[in-house]
Amino acid sequence: MCGEIFMPFESIFQDVRNAVDKVHDSGLLKQLTLDNLRKYVHKDERLPVLFNRMRAHGSKLFLLTNSDFSYTDKIMTYLLNGFENRSWQSYFDYVVVDAKKPGFFEGGTTLREVDTESGTLKLGVHMGPMKAGRVYAGGSVNTLSQMLGISGKEAIYFGDHIFGDILKSKKIRGWRTFLVVPELGQELNVWHDKRHLFARLGELDSKVSEIFRQYDSTATTKPDIGVIQESIREVVHEMDMSYGMLGSIFRSGSRQTHFAGQMIRYADLYSSTFLNLLHYPFFYLFKAPTMEMPHESTVDPELPIDTSMNLSYRGRSTSLKSVSFDGSRENGLEEVARDIVIDDASCSKGHVPHLRADTPRRITHHHDVDDSDDESSSPESSSSDLKANGHEDENGADQVQA
Repeated sequence: MCGEIFMPFESIFQDVRNAVDKVHDSGLLKQLTLDNLRKYVHKDERLPVLFNRMRAHGSKLFLLTNSDFSYTDKIMTYLLNGFENRSWQSYFDYVVVDAKKPGFFEGGTTLREVDTESGTLKLGVHMGPMKAGRVYAGGSVNTLSQMLGISGKEAIYFGDHIFGDILKSKKIRGWRTFLVVPELGQELNVWHDKRHLFARLGELDSKVSEIFRQYDSTATTKPDIGVIQESIREVVHEMDMSYGMLGSIFRSGSRQTHFAGQMIRYADLYSSTFLNLLHYPFFYLFKAPTMEMPHESTVDPELPIDTSMNLSYRGRSTSLKSVSFDGSRENGLEEVARDIVIDDASCSKGHVPHLRADTPRRITHHHDVDDSDDESSSPESSSSDLKANGHEDENGADQVQA
């Protein structure tokens, strides 16, 4: 607030959003990019190498973009022409421009063929099958999937937009997803140099936990943790400023950002560039590090587990006959006695048994192996079972720790 002027965050967001939309819709951003290709577009000789290796491995490649053909043609010509005596369209089986994502992954739009000589759309609606080597505009994911002969996790889609590319293709079609995050390199550099700040933040959080651990439900006075909270704010601010004026795109202090949460949930793989795949065989199995759940992280392996409050039995043919309490107190909690009697015969006398299934005695599913084709065709059954959430090695490739 400045004098009589109040500027809420919602208003600031809307102003910035309108400005960005105007720059895109007016074509000014694309024109400035085309006028300065060397400045804004990074050309890499490894790009055609990766495409050739993918196709040699038996994969079909498609280009799906919201840009019009004229802009796409100039960008792709700059990126791919000059390395080999061939056009950029020859690297792909299918090319779709003006896709209108994320709507492309839902109802889609009318499919029309593009005249590559004039850059205009051909008359009429394209009714036949999509042909390799042609360029199309619009359409839907259903049409593209039929042409490629794929469904569910048989496809891996590379994109740099968490919502328009990754979230929609994962939720609606169940595709594998690869999120390109160019800022990842800078994030890793700061994380490497400022890791001690995160460790310090963990120490302060542990101090708060230790203070509250001394209290139970009989306490009436709240402990004073103001000094620790102020220290936490100072450490978080120093961490954020280490990433730049806007902070990290992945975390704020010990908390993940909304972007990071969506990335972990919907991106099967992520990296600063998909060219890092050159460092891996195409049969490589990416696996994320095993992560503890909150209740698992509270277990001290050096101490026995207190099972006195565990009254949930897994047997199907057992029922609880009697439970008695000894009234003893330990750490301020009423302890449950150990004299719990299970009466199997009660099940035959009309008592309702526990309806939980018996513990499996053989392996019924292995999560390191893909589901069957029938299961993968359903978006509901094709949720991500791998996350390449790791760091980049010295070659720039994601290192995924099993």
